[in-house]
Amino acid sequence: MKTNRFRAASLALAVGLTLPLVATADAPDLIDTLLEKGILTQEEADTLRQPSRPAAPAVQRSGMKYEPTEPVKDDEPAVAVRRFTVDSADGQHRFRVRGRVQFDAERGSFDDDIAFVARQSHEPPAYGSVIRRARLGVLGYMYSNWEWQMEVDFRDEEVGFANAYVAYLMPTGRLAVGHFKEPYSMESNTSSRRITFMERSASVDALRPDREMGVMYETLRPNWFGAIGLFGGQGVSIDRTVEEGYALSGRLSIAPWADGGNFLHFGGSASHRQNAFNKETDAWVPVRLRTREGARAIDLRLVGRDDIEAVEDFNRFGLEAAWGIGSFSLQAEYNRVDLNLDETAKLIAHGTDANPSNALTLDGFYVQASHFLTGEHRNYRPSSGDFGRVTPQRNFDPANGTWGAFEVAARYSTIDSEEHSRVGRGQKMDHYTLGLNWYMNPDLIVKLNLMQFDAERDGTDTTGRVIAARLQYEF
Repeated sequence: MKTNRFRAASLALAVGLTLPLVATADAPDLIDTLLEKGILTQEEADTLRQPSRPAAPAVQRSGMKYEPTEPVKDDEPAVAVRRFTVDSADGQHRFRVRGRVQFDAERGSFDDDIAFVARQSHEPPAYGSVIRRARLGVLGYMYSNWEWQMEVDFRDEEVGFANAYVAYLMPTGRLAVGHFKEPYSMESNTSSRRITFMERSASVDALRPDREMGVMYETLRPNWFGAIGLFGGQGVSIDRTVEEGYALSGRLSIAPWADGGNFLHFGGSASHRQNAFNKETDAWVPVRLRTREGARAIDLRLVGRDDIEAVEDFNRFGLEAAWGIGSFSLQAEYNRVDLNLDETAKLIAHGTDANPSNALTLDGFYVQASHFLTGEHRNYRPSSGDFGRVTPQRNFDPANGTWGAFEVAARYSTIDSEEHSRVGRGQKMDHYTLGLNWYMNPDLIVKLNLMQFDAERDGTDTTGRVIAARLQYEF
């Protein structure tokens, strides 16, 4: 067994806190959180930051109608066009529609043995295109202190849930029940709309947990974040033959320094999962810890191509740090998964090909740097320990001589997944990425990534080079 090494959440924030709730010592931070979430408009945020001024009444647009699903007594509803948002006149209810689409294209050049290392029966295509994500969601709040959200993901000709939850809001925290991300990792909990590169780093992508059904409490504090939750193990699918297992996951981060574009962040995550068990086959459900070449249009599974069998339970650990000063920032994370195998089940699954060890360790880390050429900075959010929307100083408008914001970035990521329940199925990869991001406006982004990887399986090495581009639009 490999010698242990130690190397260097998107917080689903409270939606629609009303003025009495946010008028606390932490109000400025909470208002920024709601502004980023898209539930408060800039005008409303400015109003809340000035408690001496009365809140502006909802605007009734002439010629527009609103038909509630239930009768509203003594409350004439109002409609305001603010990013597809509907409010009730008393401010206790809000309904908003949002969505995102990411169009990707990719071209690759691969050396010999790529099919063997990726565990494919054929050579990969040289290029491809894909709709990486297409999400449509509704969200809002009700009765001043209840938040809710439902978001559907259309991908690979399938439809699935992303977020679907209801949460009770408190002055310094929230309690959520439903389907959402487990609190683990800074990059994992940063929305895919806000990550610097097209995809998350190889180590985070492979080793992080996914969204699950669960209950979670998380804080709403100005300079630190904490979350803990209990989760199931089969998403929203139903399989009556499977005992789904469970996970207890938590994350804690602190920002000893956070002042606009200047910040210092430290954090850590931990998770214990009891694996799901199939009663019909009398076997543990295979565990998937997978990542690809840095894009999805060609879809080379360079780590985790084969699921790990006979896993009884496993533990995740993560450390994270970030630092920013003005337009420049650094970010790094280390992640590790320790898996415990059921020896009898392992021998049944793999026979003489079974790994003699019943304890496996997979780990990896990444380090990245970013710099805005046009003077902007990353939007670090200390109350959630992640990153939010980048707003260009000047939007793309050639007629007026403005071209948006430009960011350059570089990342190195490595992941070691050589230990596997079956001999010869482990993989590892070193991954290098150069990125150029063009923020045409806060909602329209173009990303260009140049990548190289060195991958290995069972003593066989291969390399590849990839150029990939993304057009991302959100509303």
